[in-house]
Amino acid sequence: MSQLDKNIAENLKRIRKAKNMSLDMLAERTGVSKSMLGQIERGESNPTLATIEKIVDGIKVPLEDLIYKKTESIVIIDNDKLPLYKAQEGAYQVRAIFPYDRHRNFEVYEVRIEPGEDCACLAREDGSNEYILVAQGTLTLETQEGTYEVAAEHAIKIASQSSHSYHNRDTQKLVLNIFLSYEASVG
Repeated sequence: MSQLDKNIAENLKRIRKAKNMSLDMLAERTGVSKSMLGQIERGESNPTLATIEKIVDGIKVPLEDLIYKKTESIVIIDNDKLPLYKAQEGAYQVRAIFPYDRHRNFEVYEVRIEPGEDCACLAREDGSNEYILVAQGTLTLETQEGTYEVAAEHAIKIASQSSHSYHNRDTQKLVLNIFLSYEASVG
């Protein structure tokens, strides 16, 4: 069974039960046979696009509610279990706490930079902005417009279209929380 078929099976059953509908009621509203709906819910059938259209029209839900995996209302992130990107020389580490997801217009990263080290950032052409909160240490941010010093518990915003780099000129580890926001481009 494909992931799409699994999503449709789980979501159809969940939506039907949330609406207090039997398979008979669902069949009546959608024009899809009870046996076919049962097969779809059990993941035994690959519904056609026409069948999916009948289902979403009949139960009055957006197509996305049927085909995408349901997201949890509360998610606890264990930082120790997240993938960690490390520079070859150990100069910095990056954790994607909330990486790219098509359902939201932001990403969240934690960046740790060792004393005396740097981390360069590529310019992005997607209309995004970086909101950088310095959790520990002092950030030296170099941009095309100039150099900025940002102390712990302070923040700075930068348009991601600008080439920039993070520098730790301090004697302690620099810890940044970076919120990447797609304010102008995500639809």
